[in-house]
Amino acid sequence: MKKFIILATAFVAIITLTVIPENAEAQGRRKPAKVRVVRHHHSRVIKVHPRVVRRAHVRYTHLPRWGTVITNSPTGAVLISSKHGPYYFNNGVYYAQRRSGFTIVRPVPGIRIRVLPIGYRHMIIGTRPYYYYYGTFYTKADNNEYTVVDAPEGAIVDALPEGYEVKSIGDTEYYVLDGVYYAEVDTEEIEDGIGYQVVKM
Repeated sequence: MKKFIILATAFVAIITLTVIPENAEAQGRRKPAKVRVVRHHHSRVIKVHPRVVRRAHVRYTHLPRWGTVITNSPTGAVLISSKHGPYYFNNGVYYAQRRSGFTIVRPVPGIRIRVLPIGYRHMIIGTRPYYYYYGTFYTKADNNEYTVVDAPEGAIVDALPEGYEVKSIGDTEYYVLDGVYYAEVDTEEIEDGIGYQVVKM
């Protein structure tokens, strides 16, 4: 009987020593890193980069720089009338006529197009679908057209047109394009894991 008690005690001690380190190791793996995060879609956690790490126009290197001025009207552009004046739309890029020529700009909200540019990004913010390409956000109108809208807070895009600035606010750097601030973030929503999230300042 004494031998049985000794063996049972030894067995329990071995099991305890084996299980506790495994649990401690698992808890160590689950411990969250101390990074700045923001909630997105009420469930995902997005890590914000305090310092930007790459060029945000990575996917738009084949397109002209934001603010570029050309002397002649863009070839193949579609003329879009608005109360703010005409826009020339070509391959997802908008031009407005100025004294110096035709300047690449962001169109005012309310401008409508019939077909989204090839390579647009689709996303859901809250319950509302949005579409994005080259610095411009759209929503779908009732007549199957697409309406230009202001950048929705929380939207994560895959790239920004060249011509943005990088500004530091507090301990974080942001990309700024035409008055809209974007934080560089780690996210599974973008194929290569890095996106640009619209933030309000």
